Amino acid sequence: MAIDINNVPPSSTQVSEVGTQRGGNPTHTEKAPEKPSAPSQAADQVSLTPAAQQLRHLEKQIADQPVVDTQKVSAVKEALANGSFEINPARIAEKMMSLERALGDMS
Repeated sequence: MAIDINNVPPSSTQVSEVGTQRGGNPTHTEKAPEKPSAPSQAADQVSLTPAAQQLRHLEKQIADQPVVDTQKVSAVKEALANGSFEINPARIAEKMMSLERALGDMS
């Protein structure tokens, strides 16, 4: 069985040609798509606004800071060890309520 591919328009991505080998087995050969020539491009330039430059500087400062305040951790450990760490339930409740209000304002 012969297939006439002359009436089939080529696709934009690939063209497949079908033929037959001896014994009637089909063979396929695929052609790679043609690459369009790239237009010449000028060098890209980026300029940051003063606000963006300041933000970049602040991000770098924050990144340079340690994640954990080791002095504060040491002070709390020492206060817990010697029994001088005071728990203020009213202050804890106040902070929890302010967090709830802030989260409620976000929605």
